[in-house]
Amino acid sequence: MAYEVLARKWRPQQFKNVIGQGHVIQTLTRAIQTNRVAHAYLFVGPRGTGKTTTARLLAKALNCQMRGENPDPCDTCDSCREIARGHSLDVIEIDGASTNNVDHVRELRDNVRYAPARGPFKVYIIDEVHMLSPGAFNALLKTLEEPPAHVKFLLATTDVHKVPATILSRCQRFDLRRIGLKDIVGRLEMIATAEKWTVSPAALLAIARGAEGGLRDAESALDQIVSFRGETVEEADVLGVFGLVSWTTIDRLATAVLKGDAAEALTIVTELDEGGRDLQRLVQELLGHFRNVLVWTHAPDLAETFDLTGAQVEGLKAQAALADGEKLLRVVEILSEAATQARFALSRRTVVEVALLKAARAATVVSLDELIARIETSSADGGASVPSAASPPSPARMAEPPPPSPPAAPPSPEAEVATLKQRWSAILERVAVTAQMAAPYLKEATPLRVEGDHVVLGFDPEFEEHLARVQTARALQAIEQAICHELHRQVGIRFVVEDGPPVPVADNSPAPAAPLKKKKAPKKKLADDAAVKKTIEAFDAEVIEIRD
Repeated sequence: MAYEVLARKWRPQQFKNVIGQGHVIQTLTRAIQTNRVAHAYLFVGPRGTGKTTTARLLAKALNCQMRGENPDPCDTCDSCREIARGHSLDVIEIDGASTNNVDHVRELRDNVRYAPARGPFKVYIIDEVHMLSPGAFNALLKTLEEPPAHVKFLLATTDVHKVPATILSRCQRFDLRRIGLKDIVGRLEMIATAEKWTVSPAALLAIARGAEGGLRDAESALDQIVSFRGETVEEADVLGVFGLVSWTTIDRLATAVLKGDAAEALTIVTELDEGGRDLQRLVQELLGHFRNVLVWTHAPDLAETFDLTGAQVEGLKAQAALADGEKLLRVVEILSEAATQARFALSRRTVVEVALLKAARAATVVSLDELIARIETSSADGGASVPSAASPPSPARMAEPPPPSPPAAPPSPEAEVATLKQRWSAILERVAVTAQMAAPYLKEATPLRVEGDHVVLGFDPEFEEHLARVQTARALQAIEQAICHELHRQVGIRFVVEDGPPVPVADNSPAPAAPLKKKKAPKKKLADDAAVKKTIEAFDAEVIEIRD
């Protein structure tokens, strides 16, 4: 006989074997017992949670020939065996992804009028119904709302938001939940025992964590790991095959973040990346771990809802004592952002490392509540910590304060001029921040001397026309502030043309330059030059000045 995978071999054949969907099973079994089965049901939920399995069980129960008052099918009559093998003429399974156009639905609508071949009902199971085209949905509407008495429609979908509201209003909807970690571990343990395999509890827990609430995924993973490792499976085998991270590593990493140990956190990430672990999955699991720590901090009674063992819950309690709720909330926000970025990042390791560094810093930075508490404590103690009465005063407190040191002598004018010349490029950068237009013209100036509370800046006669550019109110204020910053005292400024009289400058206001003797530069008449004439004509230019 051909090998049958675990997900098919151990598919539930009775309502009581369905895991984690008690609210759905109770409603359906009560409806069967009271003969209140609706004509259309819609099963909604993530993959591997039992949508199609529940639909098949309901079809078997409706057509079972020996069921009696019991809602569970007998699994022994011809109808039950045919439905279980997929050979029944009365239970038609349709794949919505491939049978999705109008012609297929029209054919279905024409066939519903015929009576069932064996059982009392003809049952149509449409899987992934959201894949039907808009035309197919419209063609199905009337038949779905008022089918013949012998017809039942069982629809299943993972994307219910793609199903039109007109279809939803004609069905009874059941939302199947993700299956809990403990339920998946229990089911896998039962399968391993029945198959006579030796699988450690830690390995079962790792498989269940990787399934993310899907029992079918967990059974497929167990099937794969047994094929790889044999009938004895340990946690390390599961982690190596599927790239998962052990709970111990998650706990170590969370502790390092809460203690602000960035080096330890980065070391763990390096080990995981070199070991081929999925870093995107690491961020998601770390985010879920900190979510549990945060919930424990604010509502310890909800610890019973965690899919964790007793030892793991105790570890959460220890970590909750390392940081308050505000810090944990900042860590969760940082990891949430990193989980989104890691999905599209080219270098997931970089995203994870940066997020862990931010989280480690956020977990150790003093929060506002702590700061207020320290201020209140300091105020209550008179602004200083009060020493204990039993402890003797420290020698530092008993020692006399050292005599004040004499004030340092002010620097000489020559030293200040030397400082300004050395720092002139930095002064120009500071001036450019607030007086960007004046800074280039100031490059031609040079600190000459310091006269009391004024600094004398000199221009070469060749650049004396720059004086008008640097004597605006904004430029003068910027220059004074930059020089005062370097000399650490308040000073004014004066401008002079070298070998000429000083240019008077009013405080922070523009002042016209005093008439100066302009040093005539030798000029050469080039107006008649052919190249100059050609350039003037080409650019419609004008000769302003000619320099040697």
